[in-house]
Amino acid sequence: MDFFSKIKISKITFYIFLSFYIVLQTLSYLYVSNQEKKAISFLNEKSLKSFKEEMQFSDNYLSKLSQTFYDTTIDTEKMRKIMARASVTKDSKQLNRLRGELYKEFLSTYNYMQTKFVRQLHFHLPGSISFLRFHRPSKFGDSLVGVRPTLEYVNETKRFVHAFEEGRIFNGFRNVYPIFKDNIFVGTVEISYSFSAIQEMIQEVDDSSFLFLINSDIVKTKVFQEETSNYKESEFSSLFYDKKTLIDQKELSLEQLHAVNAKIAPEVNKAIKNKENFSITVHNKETYKGRALTINFMPVKNFYHKQVAYIINYEFDDMVDLVLQRNKTLLIILSFLSLFISLLVGLIMQYLVKKEELAHEIATHDPLTKIYNRYGFKEIMNHRLAELHRFERDMSIVFFDIDHFKKVNDTYGHDVGDIVLKKITALVNLNIRASDIFVRWGGEEFVIILPETTLEDAIVLAEKLRVTIYKHNFGVPKEITCSFGVTSFYRDETEDDVLKRADKHLYKAKDLGRNCVVSDIES
Repeated sequence: MDFFSKIKISKITFYIFLSFYIVLQTLSYLYVSNQEKKAISFLNEKSLKSFKEEMQFSDNYLSKLSQTFYDTTIDTEKMRKIMARASVTKDSKQLNRLRGELYKEFLSTYNYMQTKFVRQLHFHLPGSISFLRFHRPSKFGDSLVGVRPTLEYVNETKRFVHAFEEGRIFNGFRNVYPIFKDNIFVGTVEISYSFSAIQEMIQEVDDSSFLFLINSDIVKTKVFQEETSNYKESEFSSLFYDKKTLIDQKELSLEQLHAVNAKIAPEVNKAIKNKENFSITVHNKETYKGRALTINFMPVKNFYHKQVAYIINYEFDDMVDLVLQRNKTLLIILSFLSLFISLLVGLIMQYLVKKEELAHEIATHDPLTKIYNRYGFKEIMNHRLAELHRFERDMSIVFFDIDHFKKVNDTYGHDVGDIVLKKITALVNLNIRASDIFVRWGGEEFVIILPETTLEDAIVLAEKLRVTIYKHNFGVPKEITCSFGVTSFYRDETEDDVLKRADKHLYKAKDLGRNCVVSDIES
């Protein structure tokens, strides 16, 4: 009996232990999973933000490049004369002759432009009539009304427009310019580039992979039937690949990209219905070398701000791997050390809190100057503005940047530029109060929030800082100066209102010759 009693007690003890272990393991699993979800969500947002900034920068660069081509090689007197004659000519033979002249005039230019990312050079007669497609010279005379709203806009307003737009042959990021001869509107010319240009440009400095997909209904309704071969059905419903983007890339082959897309297709098909930015993280043995892969989807909108395409970015994220590996290790530790789980959880919680505090510190402070960054500024301003509006206290802001800082970097190198930034940070810290908030806004731009400070006192401080910086020896042959914009917060204003005004003052200081202070008073 004693034996069985002992067995019974042993079983009870075991079941209590097992129940306790299961409960703790369940709680641990839920906790770790939640932290993993939050961490991956944060990393995805960061990755998506970086991706969007790359796209915007590349689009702006290529748009300016198109403008340069137009200004320096396309907008010539001979071109305007040809287009002026063509705009009033009805005779088909005469139009063909003029088209030939135009083709001969710009063929070499177009060939060169193609080496600089340009996909299409397309001239149109008034009324959105295709006159000469350099990418398909045999296609002309068709009306683009209802197909190309950018052309209709330029025809109506006589103003330049830049937008992504679908076409009858290719889609593209289009720059459409009005053409005038003796102040008379005689047509339009389009210089456009495809996503392949952005893809090629970014991949010169970025190892991640990119694809471009366009809504299938656009391909079916707008593209010439004989040109639909430029597109291919994708693994995602309602989206077609632009074949030009289907290339092996630095980190992923085309075969691997298709395999990834097939795996995530069910999730993507649900997400694209919202027509918004989103990210998906894939991590298992089937992915490339078992690494975590973050896939960012960014919608592309056309002239009417309607979502018509998606740019996809595939990026291996080692931070995701670290997060996942850390969580796996944590679960193993919790499994083997269940007897000491309370202590372990306490230590882990303390560790995670410190990690979160460190992450918060990194997220809100500039790594070079150790002062607040934009994220820190946002966090502080939410509290400060609430106090300002509630207690009607004075608060001012100083917005300044270093004059000709790019020349310092270009002339002496970025190491010297970093030294200048840190020395200016030190000078400012020596001349402001402990209650003032000093922020590196970005690059060579800085913001100082001055609580309990009137506009007049803020101007005095800005002038003091200007002189201090001007007189300081930074160890470079040319003196370092700064331009300042100063303003105060007014009741019911948002931080954007104040920053815009301070930024306006700063740019006025630049216009006045730099190394000066402009405030609400001067404006």
